[in-house]
Amino acid sequence: MHPIVLTVSTGRCGTTFLEKSFRASFGNESNWITHEHLKQQVTRVGKYHRCYDESVQSEMVNDQIQELLNKWRSLSETGPIVDFGWTMRSLIPYFYRQLGDQLRVLYVHRHPIEVAASFKLIGNYSIYHSEDWAITPYHPNAMYPQFASRWDSMTPFEKCLYYWLEVNASAEELRRTYPSLKLMELKSSDLFRSDTVLDKIVQFTGFDCYAKPIVRSRERNRREIFLLERRPIRQEWGHYQRHPEMIEFAERLGYDMSPEFVADLIRKYQLPRGVVPWLRHRSGFWAFKEWVGKSLRKVGLR
Repeated sequence: MHPIVLTVSTGRCGTTFLEKSFRASFGNESNWITHEHLKQQVTRVGKYHRCYDESVQSEMVNDQIQELLNKWRSLSETGPIVDFGWTMRSLIPYFYRQLGDQLRVLYVHRHPIEVAASFKLIGNYSIYHSEDWAITPYHPNAMYPQFASRWDSMTPFEKCLYYWLEVNASAEELRRTYPSLKLMELKSSDLFRSDTVLDKIVQFTGFDCYAKPIVRSRERNRREIFLLERRPIRQEWGHYQRHPEMIEFAERLGYDMSPEFVADLIRKYQLPRGVVPWLRHRSGFWAFKEWVGKSLRKVGLR
């Protein structure tokens, strides 16, 4: 039997790059290489955060999840299986109970400031709040419930930092809970620095059975200009210093959390210079454009 690999990440960690690189290198009709194959509405990854209890797992596992597990068991007889998406991390305890040593976990993390800024631009914890993904300190399985006393005063950026902390701390917990679980940890930035890291991932996921070099994808997820102009990071970035738990954990992972480094890092998520970006931001241009597009689609004109 070949390995079945799930991924732990917050998202925004380079896993789309991994999926595209693996598809370009090993993709064929029989190989299973996906990214977020089951969406968050199916796995309810936020609701089932740290789902170790078997009785709760029975509530979590719906027909789509069970059908996928059965399909993977069959397909893994002929080749390795990997999903690089973040939406299936809640399934790891259940899948490990079902698959044992056949299951492997790829754990990818990124600097918390970059992750939080990226999610804040998208609208997480401001426009989007679904319990399908959004972990809060009121969650019954929250690892840092002490954030509840701060929650109402926290900005969306800070709440995204909290999300980063919960996800990465739960990944560390997996290693403690299942010491025999095969888990590979890496920084997102390492994916783009050296092919050596990619080669190690190929070996870990079992795709080295094809004895082929991996082809590095040239595609990257871009920071869209409309996101920078609509919801830029402002001075709220400095609020990260209010959360020593997050800073301590990030430094343990090897990230520089000094104000000087963070100030330099955050610039790429702030409002671009120039009169036009400022005018579009102040006028709500992108929100208006989105409203017009939705209105046209409703009446069938777009």
